[in-house]
Amino acid sequence: MAKQDYDIEGKGPYEGTSFELDTVSPQAPSRGLHRGHPRMDITEGKEQYARKTVFPTPRMEFGWGAHESVGEEANAIGMDDALIVTTGLEGTGIVDAVTDVLDEAGVGSHVYSDVTSNPKDFEVHEAYELQQESNADGIVAVGGGSSIDCAKGVRLVEAHDGRDITEFEGVEKGENPSNLPMIAMSTTAGTGSETTVYAVISDTDEEYKMALGDGGMLNTVAIIDPALHRTMPPHLTAWTGMDALTHAVEAYVSRMGVKSNRAMAIEAIRLVAENLPQAYANGNNEEARENMAWAQYLAAQAFNSAGLGIVHPMAHVLGGVYDLPHGLCNSIALPAAMEFEVPGDPQLFKDIAERGFSVDTSGMTTRDAAFKAVEEVEKLKADLNITQTWQEIGMQEDDLQKCSEYAFEDFCTEGTPRDLDPDTVGQLFMANYDDPWIRYEPEPSRVSL
Repeated sequence: MAKQDYDIEGKGPYEGTSFELDTVSPQAPSRGLHRGHPRMDITEGKEQYARKTVFPTPRMEFGWGAHESVGEEANAIGMDDALIVTTGLEGTGIVDAVTDVLDEAGVGSHVYSDVTSNPKDFEVHEAYELQQESNADGIVAVGGGSSIDCAKGVRLVEAHDGRDITEFEGVEKGENPSNLPMIAMSTTAGTGSETTVYAVISDTDEEYKMALGDGGMLNTVAIIDPALHRTMPPHLTAWTGMDALTHAVEAYVSRMGVKSNRAMAIEAIRLVAENLPQAYANGNNEEARENMAWAQYLAAQAFNSAGLGIVHPMAHVLGGVYDLPHGLCNSIALPAAMEFEVPGDPQLFKDIAERGFSVDTSGMTTRDAAFKAVEEVEKLKADLNITQTWQEIGMQEDDLQKCSEYAFEDFCTEGTPRDLDPDTVGQLFMANYDDPWIRYEPEPSRVSL
């Protein structure tokens, strides 16, 4: 065999790599089908491929009344005693309904109901202690992203004999692939945490939200029941829906995106644009609730492999420092970040305007059409009566440098379609610190509650 060197110049993890490719010498007899001819060089004329990882998804039960399958699912995965991790969901009756179904299936329940918005590291360990004391052999998370992320943290800590959750910040820091079986049941249409490998947990000593990505946090079963989403009040419907939109937009324009996740992301954007105002105006609108549940799922699957962008790190920081609602922070950050990102790939933002928000861009340049996507997000925010500035929700200008540095260091920045540095992140924070950042003439909400 003759050896031939190939220098590959391209993007991704193999940039600048030199490697040797076996070829068949023209003088040597070939054992292939084309005897006497050189083996085809399959790399000729091709750029080095951009390597992508697509994460698996858990088994999913989706539909009206799907929460009633929790007992059957628990039996199927060998769960005898469940640790239920939740915020409590006071006044909804959801937790009682879940424990009743589990009881009918012969599965015991031990409830940890002290999860707060932006789940804290100590809450993960409190829930873990209850799991140890009760000998629960499985976990059922019931709630929005906070409950599910906390439960994921418990699962990771349990698999590593109680080690501190802060040790797992980053990507694939877990060392034990053996985890307790877990069922995640969402009560909001936003985070999509029930089907992803990611979680965010607040480090209370450092006052910021850690982003964790680990295959050991992928739930065994996900249950999405739009009936449970009807308990959300309008403001929570708006904030969680904007979280789903942010997932979809950031996944669609991510520099790590591929056709599969972009197909899911653009459909999620369309579903949010058409259904979030209706779900906000009337929480009992079944079609809107179901479509938002699908939007959540599709957006989550899109970013599960494509990653996110700078909006989420900004929201993570403010959630950790000020304990602010994640979806609300995403809502405030999204338009200015999109404006910054448009030059990175105007065509993708043009797609969002046309295919996601159904904007007629005839006669516009690609760049002008791209900015229409930003305007549509702003109009949606106005319809949902969402706060426009950081100052209104409690951010202090003195914390700008700290917040900018924390956000820049978050691994979720990797998908941002333009290069970043802490100063740029600071400018994005200041874009609507005390004055609304908008591209269009403000209008009153088009939605009546």
